[in-house]
Amino acid sequence: MQQVTLYQLNKIIQATLDQNLDGDYWVAAEIGELRVNQKGHCYMELVEKDGQKLKAKLRANIWAYDFYNLNSLFRQVTGRPLNAGMKILARVVVQFHELYGLSLHVRDLDPNYTLGERARHRQQVIDRLGAEGIIHSNKQISLPLVPQRVAVISSATAAGYGDFIDQLVGNQFGYTFKVKLFDTTMQGEEAISSLIGSFKKIEQSRESFDLVALIRGGGSQVDFDCFDNYQVARAITACPLPVITGIGHQRDDTIADMVAHSKMKTPTAVAEFLINGMGAFDQQLNYLYDQIKGQVNRHINDQHTRLFGMLKNLGYSSKNVISESRARLDMLNQRLSAGAGTVLKNSWNKMQQYQQSLAREPGRFLSKEQQKLQLLETKLNLADPVNVLKRGYSITYANGSVLKENQEVDTGEELTTYLYSKTIRSSVTEVKNERTKDL
Repeated sequence: MQQVTLYQLNKIIQATLDQNLDGDYWVAAEIGELRVNQKGHCYMELVEKDGQKLKAKLRANIWAYDFYNLNSLFRQVTGRPLNAGMKILARVVVQFHELYGLSLHVRDLDPNYTLGERARHRQQVIDRLGAEGIIHSNKQISLPLVPQRVAVISSATAAGYGDFIDQLVGNQFGYTFKVKLFDTTMQGEEAISSLIGSFKKIEQSRESFDLVALIRGGGSQVDFDCFDNYQVARAITACPLPVITGIGHQRDDTIADMVAHSKMKTPTAVAEFLINGMGAFDQQLNYLYDQIKGQVNRHINDQHTRLFGMLKNLGYSSKNVISESRARLDMLNQRLSAGAGTVLKNSWNKMQQYQQSLAREPGRFLSKEQQKLQLLETKLNLADPVNVLKRGYSITYANGSVLKENQEVDTGEELTTYLYSKTIRSSVTEVKNERTKDL
């Protein structure tokens, strides 16, 4: 086997490639990395992925003169310069250098391919949101009756944000709004994560706001790619507050516009939307005030008319009542005069009868009371303990008190029994709780 040096092997590879490859190829790839040196030469790393898995990789370059022309044309068509993450269709020549190895030299670019890839990606996002059933989620949230507390997602330095604030604060009606800015990167590689982060912050303080205003001024078509991103769109659909977009672009609606509750053309239009909403509520209040005022005035007039009629009727009724009362008083006076003599005569007769009865009553009363006293005296004599003892009964005491039926007596206890002519002291030897059958 012939021995060769590394340089010789590389030259063999170079000659073989030159002989067997066509002059150029149109290659579809994604720009993995891109840098431009001080001389204006562009160095890229082209990649092909299968999902997130890297499938192929190769270095590529565009020399300074070609890069200036190709990048300018690409910017004119797509609205933005070549950048990492883009999918491109490039006409390349395969080169193999004995020192730098295999690489591609880019001779031309098809910017329409990049636009087509963006459109395809956009449609994929729309289809995915539709399949998940969330594309209209934010539209189903009801707008507050008077949205005054506004969470604004925008860049603090953007002219669109300034226009929005000027329009909102300086409204001719003097309506007051509470606005809080969530400063957000609105274009470039950091825009997607920044937008998602702002929505998360708003969700954490959702009770402090009525709605979200997502606003951005004008720009190139590609500057709005972040608003076609699936994660951003999902953040809007998941937002618990209605989202109003005011993205100042001339192209078709972004996906953010499609999934938001309402879409306005510009940040200023969003401010006008809020002002008009307040104005509509103000008009409704004025209408209701006029309605209530009219009803109250009609009610007052009706009550005034009714009261006047009642007062008028009261005047007539009072005269009739007074007249009838006078006639009745006259009649009663006559009847009183006529009946007074009869009443006095009857009363005098009754007094005479009462006087005679009173004269007889004391004797009868005293006689009855004496009989009652004699009966009570007889009962007292019969109940006298001495008379009871005379009749052969006795009284027994235990511990100084009369021994009763339900009183407990212990053996050995001293008892004292009184008869009429005797006193007996005894000691208890046995106690039987039995009813006496024979006496």
